[in-house]
Amino acid sequence: MEERILILDDEESIVELLGNYLTSKGYQCTLTTSPFDALEILKEQKHALLLTDLRMPKMSGIEVVRLAKEIDPDLAVVVVTALMEIGNAVQAMRVGADDYVLKPFNLSEISLSVSRAFEKRRLIIENREYQQNLAKRVEEATRNLERVNSELQATKKYLENLLNSTVDAIITIDLDGKINYANMGALRMLGYKQEEMVGMPAENLFAAGLNELNYIERVLHQGRALQNYESELVRADGSTVPVSMSVSHVPDADNKIVATLAICKDITEQKKLEQELKEMSIKDSLTGLYNQGYFYDRLQAEIERAKRQGHPLSLLLFDVDNFKSYNDSRGHLEGDRVLKTLARVVRESTRNSVDIAFRYGGDEFTVILPEADEEQAKVIAERIRKGFEAHHFDNLTLSIGLMSYREGYSLRSFIQFTDAVMYDAKRAGGNQVYVYNPDEAAPKTAKPENRKRGNVTHD
Repeated sequence: MEERILILDDEESIVELLGNYLTSKGYQCTLTTSPFDALEILKEQKHALLLTDLRMPKMSGIEVVRLAKEIDPDLAVVVVTALMEIGNAVQAMRVGADDYVLKPFNLSEISLSVSRAFEKRRLIIENREYQQNLAKRVEEATRNLERVNSELQATKKYLENLLNSTVDAIITIDLDGKINYANMGALRMLGYKQEEMVGMPAENLFAAGLNELNYIERVLHQGRALQNYESELVRADGSTVPVSMSVSHVPDADNKIVATLAICKDITEQKKLEQELKEMSIKDSLTGLYNQGYFYDRLQAEIERAKRQGHPLSLLLFDVDNFKSYNDSRGHLEGDRVLKTLARVVRESTRNSVDIAFRYGGDEFTVILPEADEEQAKVIAERIRKGFEAHHFDNLTLSIGLMSYREGYSLRSFIQFTDAVMYDAKRAGGNQVYVYNPDEAAPKTAKPENRKRGNVTHD
């Protein structure tokens, strides 16, 4: 049977392109450019997957995902977003999306993401059916306890072997909030012995403690089971493990709640992959430094922090003097080697875990210097300039603009003024650091810290 996909994008050409491609891959596709029509289609006809853009004029893609998951909780969702909107993609995944594809995309990426989403949907449905089947079997065994006691013992043993054969942690909690069962998967995952875990207050397992356990119980008492609920459990050694949990109440033969059942899957590798994907989206592939897209978000955050805490904040912006002629004459591979070397110099010259370096574009770089005043920033800038010059790439040097943040300046003006003093340094001959001076009339907004190559001039 063909898997049915609903494709939503406000651009008709994209909808048709994706529809033709996925149809050629054996999927049955429904196309629409209207978020409202898409939601009506989901109400009227069962679809396995929704492929939607996040930026649409009539309704946010995040809202579409949220409403679509209310209509069909089993619906797999893949969202398409631009690199600058990576935060929206993360938010969409929080409300139910399974994966995202960054623009500009190629069709093979779409195909891979759709396949992964279908596989995840299949596993979720199978896991739910497995749990439902398990609950029915336990209930049936309970009802027949007196009549088939010997048969029940055999069934009990079988179920124990079944539960212990899974790598997932299966835990039950009694009405007093204490653990009364833990399978071998739980013991292996959390590093406890059976006698240590049984009888332990369940709140001790959660990194968030009693507050999280109370939240889970509130949700369950509203008649809702938790599916794919992400949490962190505490191991015996004090470390934590990220898990995806399915949590539900366990009733007895009279439908009276007697325990809480939690099935926990270790998602350490999934979280690691998500972090790697995030890093890839905000880092420059050539130099390993952060990219321009992440620069604006991080600089805005550091400005807000500096204003809130009253700490200094400085910014360096620099490029390589004579780089174009060097790159043209020596070739792009040699040019790439220069940029990689400069990135290494920047990392070695800045404060570890404090300063944040970016490749701004081409041969331009920028460094955010949190809690660094102008004097501290000069020292770091000179360290970068001299460190690069020491590699002796012919006549390649650095022109560096430096500015310390001042109250009332916007993100835009902060970058523009720093950029302006960098070009002042370049026009003055390069291989020097210029510092923004608000008292000088434009365009001479820079105070040279190094008018002669290799020498620092103090004003």
